[in-house]
Amino acid sequence: MLLLTVALGCVVLYLLYALFNIRPNNFPPGPPCLPIIGSFPFVPSTYLHFHMEKWAKRYGPVVGLMLGKQPVIIVCKPKQVLEVLQRDEFQARPENANFRLDTFNRKLGVFFSDGAFWVEQRRFTLRHLRDFGFGKSKMESLICDEIEDVVRELRDCHEFQVSRYFGLSSVNVIWALLAGSRFSRDDARLQALLDSLMRLFRSGSQTGSIVNVIPVLKLIAPRITGHSEQVEHITKLQTFFRGVIQEHRETYSENNLRDFIDVYLQEMKAQSNNQHSTFSEEGLIVTCFDLFGAGAESISNLLSFSLLYSILYPQVQHKVQHLLDSVVGRDRRPCLQDRPRLQYVEAVLAEVMRLNTVAPVAPAHRVTEDTTLAGYNIPKDTTMIASLWCLLSNEEHWGDPQNFRPERFLDDEGNFVKDDWMISFGTGRRTCLGEVMARNLLFLFYTTLLQQFTFTIPHGHKKPATLCLPGITTAPQPFRATVTPRFLP
Repeated sequence: MLLLTVALGCVVLYLLYALFNIRPNNFPPGPPCLPIIGSFPFVPSTYLHFHMEKWAKRYGPVVGLMLGKQPVIIVCKPKQVLEVLQRDEFQARPENANFRLDTFNRKLGVFFSDGAFWVEQRRFTLRHLRDFGFGKSKMESLICDEIEDVVRELRDCHEFQVSRYFGLSSVNVIWALLAGSRFSRDDARLQALLDSLMRLFRSGSQTGSIVNVIPVLKLIAPRITGHSEQVEHITKLQTFFRGVIQEHRETYSENNLRDFIDVYLQEMKAQSNNQHSTFSEEGLIVTCFDLFGAGAESISNLLSFSLLYSILYPQVQHKVQHLLDSVVGRDRRPCLQDRPRLQYVEAVLAEVMRLNTVAPVAPAHRVTEDTTLAGYNIPKDTTMIASLWCLLSNEEHWGDPQNFRPERFLDDEGNFVKDDWMISFGTGRRTCLGEVMARNLLFLFYTTLLQQFTFTIPHGHKKPATLCLPGITTAPQPFRATVTPRFLP
């Protein structure tokens, strides 16, 4: 009887395996595949980019997974990563519960949409953000306003918590273009929103949660899977954006378009009779979510990392300060026009972004047609997850990628040299929409802060760690810095 039970159990497991986890023909090799859940137990929820390096050594440049019934390709060698990011058939976004949770279960916004919808929304968003100053002198003025607030605040403190400190400043720049306003530094409501956003980024995973593999779990075990907490944070942010949009509706005037939300509402009205329109209130909410999230999380973390390496490498900090004193002086703030004469600063910031890129793993892509990669068959609708880290840390290319060495970006005459493998913001059609703003904000904040202050490790504190916190994007581990004004205002 026992043997019969065991035999029946084996048959059931085999049938489940065959039914739910059939690997496509000529699919790339990869971790084991179990019934129903596939390779999910063998996929790490944190530091995926480090694990991808191990997979590359074991399986090759492309690794095949089955997350439930969903085929997933992990791309972990430079040649194949660049191919995936640039070929047209790899440019869509995945269709699953995790990637649709914050977009009302539809393709909305500029981040998780694709196809003709994405093209129209991205063009509209970029065009009108530029009209309101995105990438122009107005944006520089907005950034400088935020910098002045930070400088005044830091002059009144001896020591501060660096991690997450710049979230408000980063948000205010993009929010002025989106909604025509800025938040005060002690705004409790905004701090709560930033906290929700941070929790989303820190708890998320590039491969998604178990809910993607077994969707019914979000109904029967929402708290255990973390689904309910995720919904709570997303709902809080969506409710905030909906309220701001309603405020704009109540004060909207076609003769006085104040910001991006106003022009989006105008476009919604103009296309109200078009049943194929891509413009809707929910679409505007998601677009605000996309841009708000990028500013609050990625840019602020880059700023924190730039101060982290200034503290860890005081000789670099002093060299930057000496250069600023020589080029800019102390009677005015640095500006974007100073960039050509601050080549070493560009090298320092490039090295910060190389070691701690915005996202070590690119946002997931989806295949739009049957194709091939590295000699393997890639079926339509396969999810593609590509490592940016494999380019930024490649030993053959960089020589000593583990070391912080800004000079690697300078030629013999001290001029900044752009490297084609520096794809911190992605490459191809899906390059980050906010790259220009991020680079400008990082440059202006970093140069002004180092012109005005010297940052050191507080007495009695250990040296800050460089290993980033786990999550969808990189973030520094909490650390504090002592602030010493370099001269009287």
